[in-house]
Parts: sequence; structure tokens; C-alpha cells
Amino acid sequence: MSEEEVLEARRLRKAARNVFETQRDLIKSDLGAAGVGKRVATRLASDGRMLAEEAADAANTHRPIVAAGALAVTAWLLRGPIMAFADRVLGREEGEEEEAFDTADTPQAPE
Repeated sequence: MSEEEVLEARRLRKAARNVFETQRDLIKSDLGAAGVGKRVATRLASDGRMLAEEAADAANTHRPIVAAGALAVTAWLLRGPIMAFADRVLGREEGEEEEAFDTADTPQAPE
């Protein structure tokens, strides 16, 4: 390697080092302005807003499906009171069970 090539390699190395140090300083100052925790919180908040907007758009587009799903979840959560109301309306007592099959076709045990 000639002396000119060595000098050119040094200049390139110095230039690359200067670029690296400049970028490192920029990153340090950027991280100093907003810490990693704050960055994560900001990112989560913005992603959450975007997800909520997409969900609202989907719900507006498919209103009947969303309404049916909400009704199903509500009915499932209130199934106990709904069944108690139905039993009261039909006149069944608590503890009384309706047989789901015909007992006439099943053999009876001898007494």
C-alpha cells in the first residue's frame, strides 16, 4: 500500500468516524429529550387510538352484526335473571325441572 492510499484510507476512516459520532450524539440528545418509557407510552397511545378508530369504522360498517353480538353477550350475562323471569311467567316453581324426553317410552323400574 502506498503512502497516498494510506492517507486516503485515514481520511475515509475519519469521515466515517465523524458521521458515526454525529449520529450517536443526535441519538443521545433525542433519548435525553424523551426517555424510552415515554416513547413506549406515546407509541402505545397512538397505536391504541388508531386501533379504536379502525374498530369504530368496522362497527359502523357492520351495525347489525355488532348489535346481534352485543345482544348475545348481554343475554348470556343476564341468563340467570332471564331464566328466573321465564320460570315465574310460566308458573314453574324453583327446583321444578321439565323433562326433556318422553317418559312413556322408557322402561320403568319395578317398585
